[in-house]
Amino acid sequence: MNNDNVPRLQARDPGDIAQVVPHLIGFQPHESLVVVVTLQGRVQVTARADLADVLPPGSAEDLLDRIWNRFPTAGAHVIAYTSDHDTGWALLRRCENHLPPLADHGSMIVDADTWHSREGESGPVDPHGRLAAEAAYLGLAVLPSRAELDARFASADDTPALHAAQDRALATLPNPDDKAAIVARVKTLLARNLPNPQQRAGTSGVPQVDALQLAALAAAGTGRDLALVSITRDNADEHLQLWRGVINQTPASGAEMPLYLAGMAAWVSGDGASAVVALERAQTVAGPGIRPHALLDALIDQVIHPTTWPQLRDQILSQTDPAVRQALDQPTHGGPGTVWEAVPSPHGNTRSHLRTTPLNPPAPGVAI
Repeated sequence: MNNDNVPRLQARDPGDIAQVVPHLIGFQPHESLVVVVTLQGRVQVTARADLADVLPPGSAEDLLDRIWNRFPTAGAHVIAYTSDHDTGWALLRRCENHLPPLADHGSMIVDADTWHSREGESGPVDPHGRLAAEAAYLGLAVLPSRAELDARFASADDTPALHAAQDRALATLPNPDDKAAIVARVKTLLARNLPNPQQRAGTSGVPQVDALQLAALAAAGTGRDLALVSITRDNADEHLQLWRGVINQTPASGAEMPLYLAGMAAWVSGDGASAVVALERAQTVAGPGIRPHALLDALIDQVIHPTTWPQLRDQILSQTDPAVRQALDQPTHGGPGTVWEAVPSPHGNTRSHLRTTPLNPPAPGVAI
């Protein structure tokens, strides 16, 4: 999408900005700091952090540094969502004082359904107002809370019935050393279960046996790589929906790689909040050692824009097993109508509380 056909949400006052923020992050923020980063009138990234995480000295400043290292000439709308106005204004002053001197910025507090400016003005936040309706029309849905977004990435209950189903599903998988067979099975399962683009809002509909097999095959290097490079800017929404369906039917012990792939699909699609939730859960269920989800961690931590994915995907594809490259060059037989398109975190554990800071890429095609 070029600058000539980017839909624009014309924000006329603080109330308009407050209307659209939940649509940019995907849920209603509570006790949060939100930074909407803009460049030439277009949203570049939306960052949200729990107030408790950014109140300690240097924490909010560190978050701003990470963003402005990536967007040094950007402006910002800095918003504290809280009923504690003294704490909110003190945090906003810290943010304003830390922004670059020439950065165009505004700040306000949103307390329930009312916005408050530093100048003493206030007004209602209408969740059904003009700008909110336009954002919803563009497909920017809003969940009532972060908890509801978390629930979309919940694993299945660990029950004897699930373990029995898992045993049956794994019994028919290829030999772990047969890379070609693993790649072929992953390709077939993806083709059979990738949702129709017109049905993105529905459930994934992944059968349990396919979900359990995809989860297991994603743990193999070649299976994971094929699933990863199958994600493109055009189909990332569908891959996110598919991998959420896998996660929801998989025990937590087998959910690490599906969570990573769901997070990557979310990042590529511009759904930063979902990417962070998936990353957090992947880190929670991960075993010891270096894990592939470190790549997703670095992309989020370093505020890398999803438009870089084609170049990164090409690099991954060039380094993966030849069986993966060959699979992408051949037509799939998984189902009718399916067409295939032919870093470790730099800070370690020194800023662990910022690992959970959603850095949401802009909704595609949205400018304010």
